[in-house]
Amino acid sequence: MRILVVGAGIIGAALADRLTRAERDGRSGPRDEVTVIEEREPGAGTSGTSYAWINANDPGDPAYHRFRTAAMSAWRDLAAGFGGPAWYRPAGNTTWATTEDAKGRLADRVARLADLGYAAELIGLDRLRELEPHVRAPQDALIAHYPDEGYVQGGSAARALARRARESGAGIITGHRAVRLNTEGDRVTGVRLDDGRDLDAGLTICAAGRHSPALLATAGVPLPLVDPSEPGSAAPCLVATTSTARDVLNGLVHAPGLSARQAEDGGLVLEADDLDAGVDESAAPALVRAVGAELLARARTLVPGLTADVAGVRRCVRPLPVDGYPLTGSQRPGLYTAVTHSGITLGPFLAALICQEIHGHESPALDSYRPDRVPARRR
Repeated sequence: MRILVVGAGIIGAALADRLTRAERDGRSGPRDEVTVIEEREPGAGTSGTSYAWINANDPGDPAYHRFRTAAMSAWRDLAAGFGGPAWYRPAGNTTWATTEDAKGRLADRVARLADLGYAAELIGLDRLRELEPHVRAPQDALIAHYPDEGYVQGGSAARALARRARESGAGIITGHRAVRLNTEGDRVTGVRLDDGRDLDAGLTICAAGRHSPALLATAGVPLPLVDPSEPGSAAPCLVATTSTARDVLNGLVHAPGLSARQAEDGGLVLEADDLDAGVDESAAPALVRAVGAELLARARTLVPGLTADVAGVRRCVRPLPVDGYPLTGSQRPGLYTAVTHSGITLGPFLAALICQEIHGHESPALDSYRPDRVPARRR
């Protein structure tokens, strides 16, 4: 089957890698002809700019929690196949609370996660110093540790997956974008590129992240994503990176008012949810700079003696389904959609399930996440 994958973020790259697995494994039988279309380069969009936390840290929906823990296992298996790559960091996550309300919520979360069999524990300051010797938390903080969580360097991970897919026979078209879906009646037959070329396919997989609604709309196909252009939209966020600060953090740290981890180049990656208010696509450069300065100030409180400066502030536009759950499944004959907010966590696991589905074996694990459902709530 000729398959087009539109988008080479972590979802599209993982799909291309999975679809070409038979070639690597030397299995007999018909081979898929896989082509990936990416406007820039693999991992250059949201996957390469996001905080990239791999986790199943929300116990609110036990079924979705199990889905995410399976995805964490898929990452471990994938990384093993690459020989333990530097871009995969299962280094644990430490967080704490300081107010009484926040302490109650954190203690409840840890207890509920532990009841679900998830690795979650409350620790003391001495253990925090062992885990993160450069970090300082208040004496009265309630501290939790999640040893199985981690992160990836999203751009490098997507590039590695796309490169392996290419080595296994996939075509990778970069520097061009799909501007419309081509159709014959109700069937999607491929895409048109921005240079006027038409690419035909038996199946087109839309893995274009935040750009998916615009592409799908060319064939009259809706997708319930939060609009990042609306004032006050939750989709955009700002992520700062610092100059070199090697070996400052071992794993992820989620302190009140700041999330931090090591960057691939030896600096830090910094993010804070409360600073994202008003950071839409029209945000003024002065606001972006101010957010970067505040993130650095918070990092210097978290890590006393930190001398790094802000090296850059990136706007990350997340594909946010209206109800927070993945949008995965067939939407028209010849069209399959794979879009989700938690792409970093879910990418390799979704790729395996989708590969199974498009080869004729429907996956019950995806039944709750079909794109034609009526969104009920935002998570």
